[in-house]
Amino acid sequence: MLAVLLALGASLGWGTSDFLGGLKSRSLPLTSVLLISQTTALALLVALVAAKGTPLPELSSLGQAAMAGLAETAAVAALYRGLAVGRMGIVAPVAATAPVVPLVAGLVTGQVPAPLQFAGLALALVGLVITSKAPDDGGTSPRALPSILYGLLASLGFGTFFLAMHNASGEDVGWALLVARLTAVTAIATVIAAQRRRVTFTGADLPATAAIGVLIITADFLYATASNLGMASIAAVLGSLHTIVTIALARIVLKERLGRLQQFGIALSLVGVVAISTAT
Repeated sequence: MLAVLLALGASLGWGTSDFLGGLKSRSLPLTSVLLISQTTALALLVALVAAKGTPLPELSSLGQAAMAGLAETAAVAALYRGLAVGRMGIVAPVAATAPVVPLVAGLVTGQVPAPLQFAGLALALVGLVITSKAPDDGGTSPRALPSILYGLLASLGFGTFFLAMHNASGEDVGWALLVARLTAVTAIATVIAAQRRRVTFTGADLPATAAIGVLIITADFLYATASNLGMASIAAVLGSLHTIVTIALARIVLKERLGRLQQFGIALSLVGVVAISTAT
């Protein structure tokens, strides 16, 4: 049950950070949003690991952590860009298929959920995709193709992150998150330097953009802990409910319409969560 609660906490953190990231990417360059948020996260993690004084993990764990950092950065960049220039009702449901990656990997390695858990996973994932589909999105929009492509990139990136972070955090969660974030910041800074772009923001933008980084590492920590307490596939599906959080915030803050299909999807996902919790 603790693993379920931690994974749901991760979904809350990621969902809020996605909402803020999508908003800030409409007024600031994407590279600025990523660099400020990820650098904030890195600074906090350096302080955390230094305070704990945990020895450096095995090289294989560090490699998995670096992979997780690159994958998550690519996924967040694709998601934020997709939400800024594409259609949320297309980007979000495609990105919501990310848990398929660790789920398939778990099945291949023999981590088979119990029947009730498997049914709950299926309900939560299907409900997530349904919830993410906006009621007025048609496939003929000129923004449909880029929205699908950004959604696929986000899905692959998040799915790889789920799997790699689970593998990396077995020895120490703090070091896994630190190496992942260091890799992410290095990659972002390299892209900015190569493209000779300026990091532009105002003082008013800084608190909200830095808060994105705090939310991301908090959610990452909760997910990494949950995936090691329970099955990575279950933690990934529950963590991916962050899409529902993002949609709820859009409804509350931006007054975006929530259609009957989305309401049904949310209800279906919640039934899935109950099934998973009961079987855990």
